[in-house]
Amino acid sequence: MMQSGEDTGNTRIRHLPVQQLLSPVQAAAYLGLAPALFRALRFFRCGPTRLMLRGKPFYRRIELEKLRQDWCAAVQVRGEDRLEKRLDPDTEGSDARERSLDPLMRLLALRAIRHRIVVSIFWVMGLIGGAICLILY
Repeated sequence: MMQSGEDTGNTRIRHLPVQQLLSPVQAAAYLGLAPALFRALRFFRCGPTRLMLRGKPFYRRIELEKLRQDWCAAVQVRGEDRLEKRLDPDTEGSDARERSLDPLMRLLALRAIRHRIVVSIFWVMGLIGGAICLILY
């Protein structure tokens, strides 16, 4: 654990490393999503890859940032052009969580879920159509 120290008079300030593994609630807050929507992403398998430690899911901060960049690139939005306020994912209270929700990320998450559902429906239709053709001919 690397810590850098600065001497300022009698006080010594230590900078701790940024937490790299986030719980599902913290990951949802980091992306600006509601926890229920983040669970829906996991259910439809269109969210970030998770890491299981001692039977509990965790998400890497790098994976979450990559997902954010991929989603923004898909709709041609650059991160530098966005005005966003970022709160600490550890912030407690429902008011702070409501203020930290990102409407663009919500729309992009719903877009990813909708895309997964449509692709799944087309695959099922193709399989059923193929099975019917094999049965009839």
